[in-house]
Amino acid sequence: MTSMRGAATSTSPMADILADESRSVDAVEHCLARIDERDDTIKAWAYLDPELALAQAAARDSERRRSPLHGIPFGLKDIIETGDQPTAYGSDLWEGHRPAADAEVVRRLRRDGAVIMGKTTTTEFATYRPAETRNPHNTDHTPGGSSSGSAAAVADGQVPLALGTQTAGSVLRPGSFCGVFTLKPTYGRWPFDGVLPVALTFDTVGAFARHPAWLGAIDESLSTAGDFPPVTTVLPALNTLRVGVLRPPWADRATPAAAALLEEFVAGLAGFVSDTIDVHVPADLADLDDAHTLLMAAEASAALAGRLRGRPEGSPSAQLTSFLESGREAPASSIQHARTVLRRSRSVTDRAFDDVDLLVTLAASGEAPEIGSGTGDPVFNKFASVSGCPAVGLPAGRGEHGMPLGIQLVAPPHADQSLVRIATCLTDRAGLTAKLGVQEGDKDDR
Repeated sequence: MTSMRGAATSTSPMADILADESRSVDAVEHCLARIDERDDTIKAWAYLDPELALAQAAARDSERRRSPLHGIPFGLKDIIETGDQPTAYGSDLWEGHRPAADAEVVRRLRRDGAVIMGKTTTTEFATYRPAETRNPHNTDHTPGGSSSGSAAAVADGQVPLALGTQTAGSVLRPGSFCGVFTLKPTYGRWPFDGVLPVALTFDTVGAFARHPAWLGAIDESLSTAGDFPPVTTVLPALNTLRVGVLRPPWADRATPAAAALLEEFVAGLAGFVSDTIDVHVPADLADLDDAHTLLMAAEASAALAGRLRGRPEGSPSAQLTSFLESGREAPASSIQHARTVLRRSRSVTDRAFDDVDLLVTLAASGEAPEIGSGTGDPVFNKFASVSGCPAVGLPAGRGEHGMPLGIQLVAPPHADQSLVRIATCLTDRAGLTAKLGVQEGDKDDR
């Protein structure tokens, strides 16, 4: 079983429970105090019941520890269903909705003793209309989407761990914008039952944390059903690792600061890995972004139809309506072309892993945009989303406006645990924790 001891290094209540040294009630009280202090500004929570959270924590403190996650507070993106808390899917149409049961990922977290603090904000139906959530590093900027609240709450020290979902870039991108660690696991590795489907060809539950070692504990919990261990692919040791640097046709969409960060990161790898090799993505995959967006719209138009039908108390936003119409009205030839592009992308990924063990690229195109300018460009995340490969996001620097920038590591399917191990080694040995840029006063909770 993954050990979390040593991942947190201070005497704060949050750090202590992450190191198996404190009560769950202390950690929850610490979270609630931080939320009370900050969340009128950050607005990361769609639902929070302090009494329910404290009751869960007290129950965990009375039990034998079940796992490394025992007693640890979690935030859940508000498209992940909970039987004891509302799930509104980021939509006014579903305000107050109470699901009949927990999503499977929630059931597994509870099985392993986690405390479900509450529901974090999301864009409308995990698509495009932003939530009111602000980036803790600069509240004039977005935290990203669609897992807005999960990224912001972890970055601001309001909760140590959170779940989100990714269909395009909704875990890795907000993680980069908010300066926290993220894992988008292998497609299908974590169960999606009880989570709002948007486009099941890509939909994946993912995680946010303040140190990458915690991502391994989450994967261990969510990828394990009963007595059945998850499928495992093992990567070589760090010093024998061959790393491929993705050189995609969308590289020009990175800001100069982000592009420079990637080159700096790759140069820094020389002291830790066996080799770095450029991996050029063919020019004909420049259509990958549009192809993914079209298929996402087509699948969402079917997946969300039932959620929108027969809700007399309102209507979805014009932005969502237009997006779903584009999917419904797409010509068959356009859908076929999009699927062809996706198949081509997956074959390119497979061939790349014949020559390298790991791929590196940006986790986002740059710093978080200002509020009102959208939730950011997911183009650098779509390669992993389309391939179904696991990807870890590492906060690795700051841009020209002082906001976080992130790096993305992509591994072959089911190398999730090895990927987290490598991310942890790079973080601890290469000093990435010094570049996290977390809120002053919260550094003791890393």
